[in-house]
Amino acid sequence: MARTAAIMHTPSYALGACLPAGVERDTRGCSLNDAERFNYYPATPLMTISWIFEGTLHMVEERGPSPRPRFGPALPRLVLSGPQRSPSASWSPGAVHALSVGFYPEALSRLIGRPIEPFLDQNLPLEAVAPPAFLQACQAVLNASGDEPFAMLETQLQPLWRGPGQTSPAPYLGDWVRSIATRAAHSTAGKSLRQLQRRVRDWTGQSYRDLQLFIRVEETFIRSIEVHGSGAPNLATIAADAGFADQSHMGRKIRRVTGMSPACFGECLANDEAFWYYRLIAGELGKL
Repeated sequence: MARTAAIMHTPSYALGACLPAGVERDTRGCSLNDAERFNYYPATPLMTISWIFEGTLHMVEERGPSPRPRFGPALPRLVLSGPQRSPSASWSPGAVHALSVGFYPEALSRLIGRPIEPFLDQNLPLEAVAPPAFLQACQAVLNASGDEPFAMLETQLQPLWRGPGQTSPAPYLGDWVRSIATRAAHSTAGKSLRQLQRRVRDWTGQSYRDLQLFIRVEETFIRSIEVHGSGAPNLATIAADAGFADQSHMGRKIRRVTGMSPACFGECLANDEAFWYYRLIAGELGKL
């Protein structure tokens, strides 16, 4: 299996409350076959902005039993992706160098001056939705031709971000979801359950119940990493520890986020180049 360059970037303290992490992928100089040029991603509650410095990427619009799925048109070089409620995949016909940065929805909503819910499951040209100052900052990163793009992004964003600082040691979704619930509960705008639910949806585009799915699946992923190398994992124990009713319940939720069963996912994680993103996340979580 070919192993290609993929780097995770974590933000400085100044931007830790704005974005949790960025992922840079570079396949230039790598010899990949068609199957190895796929990129598989889980469902996510985060917003994402991607910079395509070199090459082209196409979203996979339909996967089925045929050996070749249906692809969408080439993505723009600057693309905004809303929270994705289903797993997604992209494909590149050749070498590609790109940076994708996850943003907390409420933070990006402040930066672009728009509500989040209309962006659910969408992939749009950033120029269609971003205000001039924010678009100019992102364009500056693109114009830098991929030379330390994440550092350039931080330089461009810091004058625009008026939020608090925050240490971001790892891309934990659970910590963010719990902080959203806490902030909603302590808001002075109203204390009823309906008001709390509306506040969470306004900030994230999704309900708190929807967001809890990501906490449990993330916890499953973390516990699977912890027992890696100690023999076959006890899925029933992992399911109970992660808060699922049973192993079948865990399997259904993992399929909803990743598109496959836990057993199939484990095999792809270990052996499929197209699952490089999951391996990168697993490697970062395994360091903690």
